[in-house]
Amino acid sequence: MIIAIKKKLINLLNSIGYKIGIFIYGKITNSIKAKKNSLIEVLISKVDNSFYTIFKIKNCRIYTDTVTDTAFILDNSIIEGPSFQHREGKNAEVIKNIVITKGTPRLKKKIKGTVFSLLTGGGGNSNYWHWLLDVLPRINILESKIDLQSIDYFLFPDLKENFQKETLDLINIPHNKRISSKIFRHIHADTALAVDHPYIFKNYPTEEIQNIPKWILNDLRKKFLKKEISKNFPRKIYIDRSDSKSNHRNLRKITNEDEVVDYLKKEGFSIIRLGDLNFVDQVNLFNNASHIIGLHGAGFANLVFCKPNTFVLEFKSLTAGNVIGNLARNLNINFNEIARKPLSEDNNQQGLISVPIELIKRKLS
Repeated sequence: MIIAIKKKLINLLNSIGYKIGIFIYGKITNSIKAKKNSLIEVLISKVDNSFYTIFKIKNCRIYTDTVTDTAFILDNSIIEGPSFQHREGKNAEVIKNIVITKGTPRLKKKIKGTVFSLLTGGGGNSNYWHWLLDVLPRINILESKIDLQSIDYFLFPDLKENFQKETLDLINIPHNKRISSKIFRHIHADTALAVDHPYIFKNYPTEEIQNIPKWILNDLRKKFLKKEISKNFPRKIYIDRSDSKSNHRNLRKITNEDEVVDYLKKEGFSIIRLGDLNFVDQVNLFNNASHIIGLHGAGFANLVFCKPNTFVLEFKSLTAGNVIGNLARNLNINFNEIARKPLSEDNNQQGLISVPIELIKRKLS
C-alpha cells in the first residue's frame, strides 16, 4: 500500500516537472534533418576504412536521461542524426525520443563555447567495456577533422569511475574541460559537436558489437600500451568478479567457483580482482599474461592489450553470445570457451552456471 502511494506521488511530481519544463523551454513537436539546416554543418571523417559523420551545431541544446535517450535540439526541433533513443536493442526513429512526450524537465545550463558530446547511452556511465570501445573512440573520429584544442568542454556519460579519470589523464583531456551528463543533463552550447557511433553502422547493436573495427583496437593499443612495465605481474591469471554488481545480485555467477579457484591455484594461477587495480596496471597485467581465465564480463575488454597467441578461456552462459571470442580472434589470441546452460531462468549475458573441473583440465591441456 505504501509503495503504491509512493509510486503515485513520484508519477505526480514527474508530471508536474514535465509541464513546468514545457512551460519554460517550450514543447518539442517535430524533427529536422541535419543536412537541411544552415545552423548545422555536417562533416565526413574517414578512419581506416570506415566513414563517420561529424555534426557541428550552432546554438544547440542537449538533453539526456543518461540511459536510453539523448536529444540535440535546435529551435525546439529535435535533430535527426546525432540524437538517439534506444528501444528494444536498437536506435528507434527520432520522433520517439523522450523529449517529444516529456519535454526537457531539467534546469538548463548555458555553456559558452564548443561542447563535444561523447554520450552513448547507459553503458558508458560505468561499464569498462563500453567506455573503452564506445566512448573513447569518438575522440579519434572527431580529431581527424577538428583540432581537440578548439573544444572548450567534453561531455562524457559520467566521470565517477577511476578508470574514466585515469584514461582521460593519459590522453591529456584537461580536468577543467570534462563535464558529466549526470550533472549536466540539460545544456545550451554556443556550438555542439557529436559523431556517429564507432561501430554501429546498420542499427543492429547486438550483431555489430560482435565485430569491433580493427582501428579501434589499434588506437587503444597505441594510446595506452607502453613499453615500460615497472611491476612484476603474474603470467597466469584468473579474473575474480566478486566485486561485480551482477555477482552481488546473483545475475551472473559460477556456482562452484570455490572449487574452480582451488583447482586453478594448484595449476599456478593468481586470482586477480580487476577492480583493485588501476587502469595502467590492468593494461600491463593483460599484456604480460600468458594465460587468462574468467567468467564472461567487461574486464575482457583488456584483451585489446594482450600479446598475440595469449591463451584465453572464457566461462559463459550458452546465451551470452560471441562478443569476447570475436574480439579475441580479431586480436590473434588463442581463444577457448566453456559455455554452459544456465541453472537459472536468466538469459542473454546473465545466468548461474556450473563449470566442471574436468572441462577446464581438457582446455588447459
